[in-house]
Amino acid sequence: MAIDYDRYPTFFAASTAFTPGATPQDVFTITGSATKNIHILQIAISTTQTTPGYNVWFLAKRSTANSGGTSSSIAPIAANSNKNSATATVRQYTANPTAGSLFGNIWGGWVPSPDRAPASGAGAAFGDIVVNFEDILGGPVTLIDETEVLSWNFNGAALPTGLSVLAWVKWVESSKS
Repeated sequence: MAIDYDRYPTFFAASTAFTPGATPQDVFTITGSATKNIHILQIAISTTQTTPGYNVWFLAKRSTANSGGTSSSIAPIAANSNKNSATATVRQYTANPTAGSLFGNIWGGWVPSPDRAPASGAGAAFGDIVVNFEDILGGPVTLIDETEVLSWNFNGAALPTGLSVLAWVKWVESSKS
């Protein structure tokens, strides 16, 4: 069933630059809602580190919510301020949570990580990865309840020296049917 994007509100949430905890697992998450279906359209990550390199990142979908860890909530911003407030929860983690049950990884890839952020006005940063689910899957990834989670996951690998992460997500919320 197609989603009527004019009828349902679209939201964005972007992290600040942060350093994940040692051997990071889930570092940036969007968690579903008890009252709405959360249709994730795009999610992105950008990183820098002391010595340039490539890191393997995954988009992990979980059937149960994460708990614990040290995190900050990220305030969602409505694309249209006349729409209702968001019901999904977005977090960035600086210490690992206890991860919920894994459905599976729905995307994985080598993400370039330069040794500096791009110069002001230089356009897209080297190392930006945007995953557009409509392009690759033909539709969004949907979280159907408040326990489901989609996260940028580092799979417990050693944290590269000086790794700094920025991430964002775009989603639509629709009524449960």
